[in-house]
Amino acid sequence: MTRNVIARLAAANPVPTGAPLRAPARVPRRVALAAALAVLVAVPAVAFAGRLADVLGISNEGTSVPVTSVLPGQSQLDQALQDMGVGSTMQLLGTLNGVRFYAARNPEGRVCLATDQDPYPKGVVCDLRTPGFPSPDDQVLGFPRMLIGIAADGVAKVAFADANGDVIVSTPVENNLFASDTRLDPGEAAYVETFDANGNVTSKRALPG
Repeated sequence: MTRNVIARLAAANPVPTGAPLRAPARVPRRVALAAALAVLVAVPAVAFAGRLADVLGISNEGTSVPVTSVLPGQSQLDQALQDMGVGSTMQLLGTLNGVRFYAARNPEGRVCLATDQDPYPKGVVCDLRTPGFPSPDDQVLGFPRMLIGIAADGVAKVAFADANGDVIVSTPVENNLFASDTRLDPGEAAYVETFDANGNVTSKRALPG
């Protein structure tokens, strides 16, 4: 992706201010510029023959919808999706806690995510790490400071932990989706962790500083 695309994404995802909102947290500008909006994730896709999972690397197949219907009326975010190269369709993965989730893999193999929750602001993010979500070490793709995103197969819970490794907030995963309305202050969380159904930690990743 070009610097212009990164700039568009940064502009399209302003950081919310004021009281916590029941909506996806957008990516901070410095993270967008430094990490190209690859907030929580990275590494290789798992194949599931004969299913859409071959494309996204998760077993939630979703339903194909026109990309023009994903964030209608949101010109900046719509342009960001075009710049990310998601193509003419995205997969509607479902709705959880009022948040609608859409995902697609662009021609570069990057998983891109869009979230929508009326009447609050919307959000988009694209994993630019190599080789890309999902993988054993990086099992979530989402937004900073808020537990909203998609998780790899086998993940039952996603949590933010502080610098000491103590869990601050967690939320269950349903059909590869997770959504919590708790928004943390900048720097409050140091890690994002994933857990299996038995409560075992399956991955732990440091968050951008």
